[in-house]
Amino acid sequence: MDVRGYKTGPIQAEAAFTSDFPLDDRYSTQDIVDMLERERPNMDIRPGMRHKYTPLRFDPATGVKYIGGRYLFDTWENVLDYDHFTNEELFPEPGVHFWSRFPGVDKHYWKVTGAHDFKPMATAHHVNRFERYSYADAGVEELLKEVWPAIRDEAEKQGLSSVWLMFQPEEKQIGIITVAEKAGDADPAVAVSKGLEYLEGLAPFGRFLPEQLGAEQLMDRTSLIISSWLPESRALGGAHSSFDVSPPHPSPQI
Repeated sequence: MDVRGYKTGPIQAEAAFTSDFPLDDRYSTQDIVDMLERERPNMDIRPGMRHKYTPLRFDPATGVKYIGGRYLFDTWENVLDYDHFTNEELFPEPGVHFWSRFPGVDKHYWKVTGAHDFKPMATAHHVNRFERYSYADAGVEELLKEVWPAIRDEAEKQGLSSVWLMFQPEEKQIGIITVAEKAGDADPAVAVSKGLEYLEGLAPFGRFLPEQLGAEQLMDRTSLIISSWLPESRALGGAHSSFDVSPPHPSPQI
């Protein structure tokens, strides 16, 4: 995979966007990856998008598929532009609003305290975990700046590929995204499963949040990264997207 432009180290991103929602049985995994790649060219050209992970989780009790997005943007203005575009201007089919196709969409626009890639996007970003917390203290921005080095260092110590720390001041929420690679097993399905198990089994990074924030966990979900959109690579003549858990999951057939 010819992925260009994504270096390891601190990520220059001021804003992020996340979405999560269930899909009904009409959508097979093949349908999902085809839809993602078919719709990508109208969306990854929005200003300031660094990249997008698409999480996919199969609920272990019900089999329901949970999907969504994990994006980083260079500025707060550009994440708001993406908000406006997807809410007001994007119609995949005539008269069909983008978000109206999916019930129960939970989406948030975040200010980023810190984000850091420890391992290359091209080879080591296969699973992600999203922890989301409510908070009560108004001094969240400075308090998160104080704990960011400890969160970043712990992620590196645990051998993770990336970590983001974010907050949403209007909703009074904090988000932590961690990314890991699949294991080295020769069987692709086993390799992905072991990567999921490792990331999900780590102690939550929310334990680093200061007590005065009164943080309460709202969500903790570990998922495959079924696809990644790579606008910076595309702009440099490299791969536009990647499907790094294929196999065992499908690549697009469009």
